[in-house]
Amino acid sequence: MQGRTDRTLVRAFTAAALAAFLGVFGAVRVVICATFDPATLAASKSLEAKLQILESKDTTPSVSYPPVIITENEANSYLKVHSGEHLPMGVGSPSLSVQPEHATASADVNFDELSRTYPNPNDMAPKILAAMFHGTQRVTVVAKVQSENTGVRVQIESVVVGSITLPNWLVDYVIQNVLQPRYQFDLSKPLPYPGQVTLIVLGSGQVICLRGNKKESKQ
Repeated sequence: MQGRTDRTLVRAFTAAALAAFLGVFGAVRVVICATFDPATLAASKSLEAKLQILESKDTTPSVSYPPVIITENEANSYLKVHSGEHLPMGVGSPSLSVQPEHATASADVNFDELSRTYPNPNDMAPKILAAMFHGTQRVTVVAKVQSENTGVRVQIESVVVGSITLPNWLVDYVIQNVLQPRYQFDLSKPLPYPGQVTLIVLGSGQVICLRGNKKESKQ
């Protein structure tokens, strides 16, 4: 269970807005096999390898570690290949963009299908959204991501469906009642760094994960 939590946190760091998006619409569905071009597969596998590095528990810490740089292309290739493992029916074509201190995630959402297939009737957020919207709409989530001494602070700034910005009360409801319980972390606090990561910097089209000996850095 701990390994699964660490992986979720890493993905939240590198794609914070996507994590928020999955919190709104999250439900695992059956994977649909598809064929992808070699370049997309290579970029997806590159991200998987980097995630393994970030998640690794080094039993013999070094004085310094090379930084891990994740590009938008790698993230979007990974989403293209693996989105079927994470997104529910009715949600597709996810994309991610990264700017300094901000991450933006988008996807097409068929609200009619989402309402019919959502597995948990006690989760009201998808039901409320389905009552507000119909048909397929492009949904965009923008998050501010700031690296602090103890971890990464993620703040959802806006959720837009089509041309309509969701009210803050609904966004807060989703975060508190769907996102946080499902992924077992609290967005009101910094998300702790995984492995030997000491700082995460969002730049134009890339995420830089700086690493070091945490024990020495605290001295």
